[in-house]
Amino acid sequence: MKNMKFSSNMGTEFSKFKDYYINKCNECGICYKNCYVYSHSQYPIYKYIKKLFQRKLDKKNVRKIKKFMKSCIYCKSCQISCINHIDLTERLTTIKFELFKLNRKFTWLPYNIPSIFAKFINGKRIAYTIMNLNNYLIPKRNREMFREYRLPKTRDIVFFSGCGIQMLENQYYTLLDIFNKLSLNFGLIEGLYNKLVCCGAVLFGLGKFEYGKILLKNLVDEIKKFNVNKVMVYCATCYYGLKKLAPQLIEDYDLEIIHATDYIAEILQKEENKKLLNNPKAKSQLITIHDSCHLAHSGDVSSIRNLFSVLSNITISEMKHNKENSICDLYCIIKELKNPLKLLVKKDILPIIDEAVESKADYLCSLCPNCHAVLSIFGDGFPSALGLTNKRILVKNWVTILGEYLGIEKKDMLTYRLTHFMTIPFKESGLWYLIQVLKAFIRGYIGLKEPKQIKIEKGQRS
Repeated sequence: MKNMKFSSNMGTEFSKFKDYYINKCNECGICYKNCYVYSHSQYPIYKYIKKLFQRKLDKKNVRKIKKFMKSCIYCKSCQISCINHIDLTERLTTIKFELFKLNRKFTWLPYNIPSIFAKFINGKRIAYTIMNLNNYLIPKRNREMFREYRLPKTRDIVFFSGCGIQMLENQYYTLLDIFNKLSLNFGLIEGLYNKLVCCGAVLFGLGKFEYGKILLKNLVDEIKKFNVNKVMVYCATCYYGLKKLAPQLIEDYDLEIIHATDYIAEILQKEENKKLLNNPKAKSQLITIHDSCHLAHSGDVSSIRNLFSVLSNITISEMKHNKENSICDLYCIIKELKNPLKLLVKKDILPIIDEAVESKADYLCSLCPNCHAVLSIFGDGFPSALGLTNKRILVKNWVTILGEYLGIEKKDMLTYRLTHFMTIPFKESGLWYLIQVLKAFIRGYIGLKEPKQIKIEKGQRS
């Protein structure tokens, strides 16, 4: 997939959303009532978005919108406050796309990061870095166990893993083992592992649409090889990218996107699988849920609750901010970037943890690899992640919780590596992980080299 060229005819370029927004928005400005940027700048961006989408905006206000977007910390409060109930999920991305079309060098970075870093935001280099990292982190022999699922043949459903879960290998293989235990007939496509495929949502969020669209188009082409249009995803960002953004960017997009929690809940309710729900070793647990904003704002806050409802030993205790009103953990981190030392010493960066403790739950359940990493590392302060102080509440991904219920238990390698910088075996240490990150950066970002791949012979089985 080298030497790919960008085609301007690849998609609809958010025309559906722009038409919808132009016709529905009455420019009342209530959506920006709680906006961090508006409270500081007082620039009424809501009065100029229609003109931006219609390409009728003067240069002066284009510059002001650019400045506004540079100060946006992506809290997404504007997406849930519209009194006319307009679905604003795509608005931030659409604004960035319009700015990108006006200036292809446009890149979004938080306001408190020096603009010089924008020069290092390169879509292709980011993709190659992640591709190398995903190869370095999981041994080839482990990948080969699931070789047959990558073979493009007709399946009931395609599982697109995304990129992030591969960096949390215990969650990844727990999930694949769950699929096997449920006897799912699934095809496997791994984001940025053996092929340059991705939902593109992260690159779109940064304003790097050109290469993001290439990766998205590649992914859709790979999915179609399995002769099915039903796609299951784990990552909340992938759900948002494929559910909300992809239909705006690819013509004749007909994929049905379903989150893994939704699909598994449906499977576990079948009569032949009910025996799996009578696990005598399953412990009673009180769980509180952190709803990933990408999943919540894309319309799915019920699937994880439906899944836990079929597990008789699990009870949910909701946090104060939940479902569509959940707090974005990335937003909390971005606010502290002006003084990065706070990330290392401050304990109360994430109010999510305070609310989780107030819920009196045994565990805080994460739904997204990025959220899981942020909550685990910065939840009670960085010293607690290193094991130097006690955590007030433990963070568990939903895959780990379900895996334990079904008798599939694996070591939480993120937590283990954070608390074991040096250990035997060396490949389980934090130092080994950091070395892989450095190798991926050198080979991928600097060298733009793909990792060596496993050859898959047609008809070969694990």
